[in-house]
Amino acid sequence: MNPETAVSIHGYAGDVAQIKFMWPYYLHHRCPVLVMSPEDSPITLRELPGNFGRADVKCLQGGVRAYVGEPSLIRQRIHMELLLQTPFQWFLMNDSDSVCLSPQLPDYLYSEPSVVWSNVVSDEMHPREDGYEFPRLAFQPPYFLHRTAMEKLVQAAPTVAVNPRTPFIDWCMMSWCVKAGLPYRGFPDGCSCPTNNYPPGIECMTDAVRNRGATMLHAIKRREELLIMAGARVHYKRTHPQATRLFR
Repeated sequence: MNPETAVSIHGYAGDVAQIKFMWPYYLHHRCPVLVMSPEDSPITLRELPGNFGRADVKCLQGGVRAYVGEPSLIRQRIHMELLLQTPFQWFLMNDSDSVCLSPQLPDYLYSEPSVVWSNVVSDEMHPREDGYEFPRLAFQPPYFLHRTAMEKLVQAAPTVAVNPRTPFIDWCMMSWCVKAGLPYRGFPDGCSCPTNNYPPGIECMTDAVRNRGATMLHAIKRREELLIMAGARVHYKRTHPQATRLFR
């Protein structure tokens, strides 16, 4: 369904429970799955659910465990370098709390290989120094991009200093993209907001899935929220049959 595409999942050993309940939504694209983790907190095949006869699930390790700061950004670059060592042309990169609810990835993603797609959100809440050179934006997962765009991100990464006010992966993905001169866009069918024990976020995401057809979601940290979004997706498909063809 999604030719020459790999699905990657980026997490650490403590994310295994999350990855397990999301697992069917990583397999349903019918693409090879690459589970990326740090060398000092690895995820291995023995921790993952049964793969339903799939032989194209692999675990790769690189970098060190770190939630924020320079080690986390270096690990992100290392993981992208590892992805570039695979033969795939397109990559859907998930954090362990992001997911695409649709098995069929939207056609628009494949129409412009130079574009870096993500959930683009405002970053206005962080103060900035005078002369700040980047947009006040963060790029939150999932990410979708062609390997040529990923190569340019990897090349740009060492030229961007870590910003102490936003030492986050969603900031570095934005800054590397801008530094590399790559065009970027937010998913028109995306939604990124906190949902973990946060009713306003659950309500916002449910509305986006149920009434707007959102499928590229972040952040889902509990099975309960995933089940709510799966139900909202079913409702959208039933009420918008022309917008959701077979396998969508």
